[in-house]
Amino acid sequence: MAFCAAIATAVVLGACGGGVPGDAVATVGSAKITKAAFDHWLVVANDATQGSTGTAAPPLPDPPDYTRCIAAQHKLGVNATETTTQLKALCEQSYTSLQTEVMDYLIEAIWIQGQANDLGVKVTNAQVQKSYETQRKGSTPTLATTAELKAFLAKSGQTVADLKWRTYLSLLANALTLNASKVKVTPAEISAYYKKNKAALTTAATRDVHLVETKTAASAATVKSLLSSGSSYATLAPKYSIDPTSKGVGGKLTGVRPGELNTQLSAAIFAAKVKAVNGPLKTAFGYYVFTVDSSTPAKVPTLAQATKQIKAAITSAAATKANALLQADFATKWPARTTCASGYIVATACGNAPKSSTSASGATSASGATSSTSSTGATSATG
Repeated sequence: MAFCAAIATAVVLGACGGGVPGDAVATVGSAKITKAAFDHWLVVANDATQGSTGTAAPPLPDPPDYTRCIAAQHKLGVNATETTTQLKALCEQSYTSLQTEVMDYLIEAIWIQGQANDLGVKVTNAQVQKSYETQRKGSTPTLATTAELKAFLAKSGQTVADLKWRTYLSLLANALTLNASKVKVTPAEISAYYKKNKAALTTAATRDVHLVETKTAASAATVKSLLSSGSSYATLAPKYSIDPTSKGVGGKLTGVRPGELNTQLSAAIFAAKVKAVNGPLKTAFGYYVFTVDSSTPAKVPTLAQATKQIKAAITSAAATKANALLQADFATKWPARTTCASGYIVATACGNAPKSSTSASGATSASGATSSTSSTGATSATG
């Protein structure tokens, strides 16, 4: 996670409690996102480009009148033909976009913490500190020195606590994914997979061949005669062959598998004796003269030989299924526990659904600041 980038979309916490308190914009179970936290991260979102590139951020759109935003538009002269009403509409669109981004971000941050709490997934302070220091040294722009960090914080509107909080969320989201991917594969499962998928585990037979494809039987007969007289495929293919794949390489094809070429040619190649000149063979694509240079038989691995591959396949399939279930949980369980205040509702996160008493435990302050932990283990997003 770059310090200037938002965390990946995640998902939610305990069931909904009562209504949204007057000092909050949303609640997830018993955890709340305060207006102060929302306002703080609105500034961060607005200043994101300024923090990463140094390009000055536009004034924060300030509803309901958007006075500063409209004045800035007039000053820039970019929309000189627009009326004040039209400029206000543009400013309102900017605010709505920022509002949606911030609400999604803060709500999903609490979802991540709630899901982790429900599953017993944890990230230690030591892990956060180590990751934070690593990211500081490798970030763009570089934040390795105290002066660089202070300059970035001033431009981005963030604090060190914010950066560490975002680091914590990123680590927690990754830990959730890894937790869902933990799969124990038993010997019995490996054996059953081997029996069911032995054909798929088998390495197919292959043959190395030289061939010349011609349009007419007469040309093919000429090629076969010249080969019998001592000419080579390397000299005949460029002159006679119409096969674009092999013509430029002297008619050579290596590692040909059953069914890889057209049906008639493939069957003939795998029925032919090694080193014999065969053809002309008539097919729907032309006439072939060919020689099988070498043949490698199919190889069926033993259970012991295939165990590593089988274990990887089972683990991958199980991890994919587990992560799909995790995402499904995020898409249904957490929105149902999320209530947003009027004027702050975003369709992607605010369920505003029937309430229950389950708490959104395990959440920390959305501003990154330390706050006191309640008896349920939840801390409010106070800003």
